[in-house]
Amino acid sequence: MPKKALSRRDFLRMAGSTAAIGMLAACAPGAPPQAETGASASAPPTAEPVTIRYGRHDPAAGVAVTVDAFHEEHLGIKVEVEQIGEFHAKIPTMAAAGTLPDVVRSWEAMALDLGRNNQFIDLQPYVDGEADFDPEDFYENWWNYPIVDGKRVGIPDAAAPHITFYNADLFDAAGVEYPNKDNFTWTDFEEKARAMSDPDNQIWGSETIPVGWHMFSVKQVWQNGGAFYDPDYLECWLDKPETIEGIQFWADMLLDGNVMPSPSQIVGIGGGGVAAELLAAGKLGMQRMGSWITGSLIDAGFRFNIVPEPSRARQDTITHGAFNAIAATSDHENEAWTWLNYNTSTQGIYNYASEANFPGTRRSSNAIEPFPWVAQVDFDVDWDVIPEALNYGHILPGPANEGEALKLIGDALEKVYSGTAKAADIFPEVAPKVTTVISDI
Repeated sequence: MPKKALSRRDFLRMAGSTAAIGMLAACAPGAPPQAETGASASAPPTAEPVTIRYGRHDPAAGVAVTVDAFHEEHLGIKVEVEQIGEFHAKIPTMAAAGTLPDVVRSWEAMALDLGRNNQFIDLQPYVDGEADFDPEDFYENWWNYPIVDGKRVGIPDAAAPHITFYNADLFDAAGVEYPNKDNFTWTDFEEKARAMSDPDNQIWGSETIPVGWHMFSVKQVWQNGGAFYDPDYLECWLDKPETIEGIQFWADMLLDGNVMPSPSQIVGIGGGGVAAELLAAGKLGMQRMGSWITGSLIDAGFRFNIVPEPSRARQDTITHGAFNAIAATSDHENEAWTWLNYNTSTQGIYNYASEANFPGTRRSSNAIEPFPWVAQVDFDVDWDVIPEALNYGHILPGPANEGEALKLIGDALEKVYSGTAKAADIFPEVAPKVTTVISDI
């Protein structure tokens, strides 16, 4: 089926997207046939195996375990895992060229946009054809996210939520009460951070805001009842009071200089933004970050614990992950589904999560012991906080033309965080511009 030409503007916009979104126009493929299950979906063992390319951004040793088990059960299908560097740029380029792998482990916003442009097929007929596939086993936010124009374009695997890590030894030294995992507010966070901060000795109560990471700010907006976009991603809500107040609250804390280190203070102790690893160095009382930093704290030399992210209007946080999708250009949709279904099964997700130290997006995967997100330390940690975040946390938003939208939003955020503008003054000017960009589908 011939594809529509891609304009120069659309291609440049697509390739520059920080979320790796491809604005591609293609003919919609016909509804995929219902998948055969089990080995019947494989070619006969005497035939040449069908090769399924599986593209992803990371090496994922846990997936290698799943691939080996899959090959034992499906002799007629060979899965080749492709680790794709510069994933954010190469996936849109491959989509434009029609060379996507058969199955792509797509980032969140990328899945939606490639789905909008018919680069990923509708998986719902395949899901409906699997008698033992239980959608209710998935966390609701993750199951409901990858829907585009009524089509299911992906199946999730593992997810890493943001939580609050804290240095219990620093809390004890400052005589500050630990955060309450059942009720932790923005006010609590600020009070505790101020009480233990000692900038003269390079100790701060809080991590700094990674200013260039614009999506870090979205959780702060959610926690105040705001959002960057409306639920349909057609209108920018940067000018809503809840959004303005949420950003300004944390900007004021950053600019204060006595709660979290400023960019210049971080440079002075050998780092910048998240890369400074100040929590592991014993310089921070608390850090709001993804659960993946657990590994860096195991040998840090202090007792740590975790609580949910602080909240104001509602409990919320970011949950990072990806969706397994089938490219519309695949010549082997049935075999691709057989692999995708196996890889996102309870055991398949557990295999990957165990290596990545994340919980899975299936509840059944998270019931298998040893729990992947639990690290072996000789003190008590409230590990249950990590998987519980999947019940209330949300996935990063995925509007069309997100690269352009984030450039506008990011420029405004950086002015607020640097103190050169107030959110109430600049956000109402930016919001209509972003709306124009995201509604240009």
